[in-house]
Amino acid sequence: MGVSLIVPVLKVKSVMDTINWYHEMLGFEADPFPELPPFQFAILRKGRHEIMVRETALGIENHPQKYKWDLYIRLEETPFRELYTFLAAKNVVSRRLECMLYGMSEFEITDPDGYVICLGQFLEETDDIPSPEI
Repeated sequence: MGVSLIVPVLKVKSVMDTINWYHEMLGFEADPFPELPPFQFAILRKGRHEIMVRETALGIENHPQKYKWDLYIRLEETPFRELYTFLAAKNVVSRRLECMLYGMSEFEITDPDGYVICLGQFLEETDDIPSPEI
């Protein structure tokens, strides 16, 4: 069995708000359905990566907690510290930048629906990055 892509589907309160947030914070582009608002569904794309979002009337029961993320995004060739500073200024960082025991530098952000997204990247210089609080 050949798998070409696995795409998470997130239940959200507002597809339009989610499209706007993921575009502003992480640079995702959206392909919403139907063609005109109000949208019920969207595929968010960045490069070859996708996240699908689906509006639900049932509401979301997310209770964000550090180190218990819903999505993990590993980055390469990204100015990681600058991204952290940008997102911290937007007040979406929910866990500080930390150097993990396995060498990955990570931090977490929380989207408007309470999904925790861990962003990680291998950095060469990590002497000034604290270790995890766990």
